Parts: sequence; C-alpha cells; structure tokens
Amino acid sequence: MSVLSYTNAQFRSILNGLGLRNQGSNEPNFPISSDEGNLDTDRSSVIDFQAYFGLATDGIVGPQTQAKAQQQMYVIQYELDLVIKPEPRIRPQNSPFYGLQTAEAIAQFRRFYGFEPDGNVKNDRIADLSVRLKLDELTPNARAMAEAMPV
Repeated sequence: MSVLSYTNAQFRSILNGLGLRNQGSNEPNFPISSDEGNLDTDRSSVIDFQAYFGLATDGIVGPQTQAKAQQQMYVIQYELDLVIKPEPRIRPQNSPFYGLQTAEAIAQFRRFYGFEPDGNVKNDRIADLSVRLKLDELTPNARAMAEAMPV
C-alpha cells in the first residue's frame, strides 16, 4: 500500500474526525471539511496529532504525518467494519479517508455503545479518544494487525 497525499480538506477532516480540531464545526457536513485553505491555520491541531502519535512535532503535514494519518484511518475503519458491520462495508484499503461513510459509522457506533450525545449531532460523528479506546477494547488484535499493514 502506498502512502497517500491527502488534500488539505481531507487532512482537516481527519483532524476533525479524531476530535483534534473543532474550528470547522460550522461546516454543514462536519467533521468532513471542504476547506482546502493552507494548513498553517491548523498548526496546533497538526502538532497535537503528531505528539499523540509519537511523531516529530513540527506542525508540517509531511510524508510521515500523512502516513500516520493513513494508518490511523485504516485502523479506525477496520475496527468499525469488524464491530458494527456497516452497509455498505467499509474497505479502508480502498478509501482511508474520514468521509461520510466513516462519520456515519462512528455515529452508529456511538449510539450502540451508549456514548452520551451532547445535543450536537455533528459531534456524534467524531471518533474522539474515548471512542477509539472502546474500538480498541472491542477488537484487541485489530489495531496491531492494521498498524502492521505497510503504507
């Protein structure tokens, strides 16, 4: 699997979807972003992403940061596919993005596993740390298998 080069909007969607950026919550399809503007405005969110995943914290979305984002999207989508079996099935190797299908699968997962809604429907589509930890708990071997996939 080769490393993708995410567009700025796709990378913002990943930051939104992981709960690391919420400036775009006024976007109609949040956490999915359509903002292709320069990522310098999201430097602190990129640094948070890099720090959380053990990367150099330079705030630049370079090849290592892109590869880690791709890997993490693969993990989340693979785990969602195992746990909730959405229709159509999520095939992360074909589409490792935080798009509508991922957002809807997260919302379904949050409802099924009793994550308390906060009244903001858009927030129910975010795979924040508590959601990711629950996914990891329910699929103990999936993260290791997904992270071992070459990018």
